[in-house]
Amino acid sequence: MRRLCPKKKKGEFMSTTKPVKVLIADDDGQMAHRLASELSHRGFEAKVALNGRHSQRLLLDWKPKFLLLDLMLPDGGLNLLSFVKNEDALRHSPVQCIVMSGHNSATNVHAALRAGARDYLVKPFTWIDMYQRLVFHLRGQKKWNNSQEPKSVALEDDALVLHLTDLVLKQALAKAPLEDILHNLTSMAALKMNGVRCSIVHVVDANHGVVVASNDNKDACGIELDLNKYPELSQAVNFGKIVALENLKTDPFFKNVVGELKDIQFNSLIVCPIQRQGRSFGALSVRLPDTKTVLVDNEVRFAEIVAQTVSLILGQGRHLAEGDYWLDRRHTKQVLSFPPPQIKKR
Repeated sequence: MRRLCPKKKKGEFMSTTKPVKVLIADDDGQMAHRLASELSHRGFEAKVALNGRHSQRLLLDWKPKFLLLDLMLPDGGLNLLSFVKNEDALRHSPVQCIVMSGHNSATNVHAALRAGARDYLVKPFTWIDMYQRLVFHLRGQKKWNNSQEPKSVALEDDALVLHLTDLVLKQALAKAPLEDILHNLTSMAALKMNGVRCSIVHVVDANHGVVVASNDNKDACGIELDLNKYPELSQAVNFGKIVALENLKTDPFFKNVVGELKDIQFNSLIVCPIQRQGRSFGALSVRLPDTKTVLVDNEVRFAEIVAQTVSLILGQGRHLAEGDYWLDRRHTKQVLSFPPPQIKKR
């Protein structure tokens, strides 16, 4: 089978002797220094800037890997994003920007992403939420590499995907309630990929999601999710692209913190965006077992086919008439969390 090849070597940033540099740009000095302290204790090198001008100087002189900036930063958070995007001196030392804001309106999120932000984290959040975002972006995305396998293997993969696609389409055309169809599709995807869990999630706004269907439990429908804890969902929805990440538990850096950071999932995962009638709806998420360390392309292709099928089903008139029943069933599920103080909303 063809494998997904990483753009960068696994652990390239955090398994080296030099820690990853993180610049925190926020005029709330107490919050920023507290966050910097938490990150410094966990392998990062962090500095704080309280305004845009100081941030620009540190970006040029210190060259951090990440910029965590408050959207309401003095001198303008969007102005700082524009500086990072257009400054010639930073082109050879690219900076990944994560916006922190107490305002989760779609307008603010889209403005930040258009200005060059790679992610958007809604306040209040805990340091573990930010750590999870940094872990996510350090893992790196995968890309297709079709040149390393013989054509016979490619044909076998194509035949398998066509067979699975036929099964998915038959399920999609079934005369059954929408809830049953979506549950069956998640079950098919999980079974094909030996997934720990396959779920369809409706992304309501920048920090709220609701489970529509999950293969492991029909009662999961309606569970509310804090998207600060699921960066892969936000990434797939915000950019409309597939997120495919491989297991990092064997990485020299991350293996030292896996036991401590139990809220962070290091498993391989595939997340595909879902639309409804041309508008962003949410995502299909497939989380794979610990033993799965390498993704192959027919797995990602099948997940994408299921997500596209769900998009078509959700847009059908007969199913639109059933309404968003998962929103009517919204409830919370107790999730273990860490006790660090929250980053307050401003």
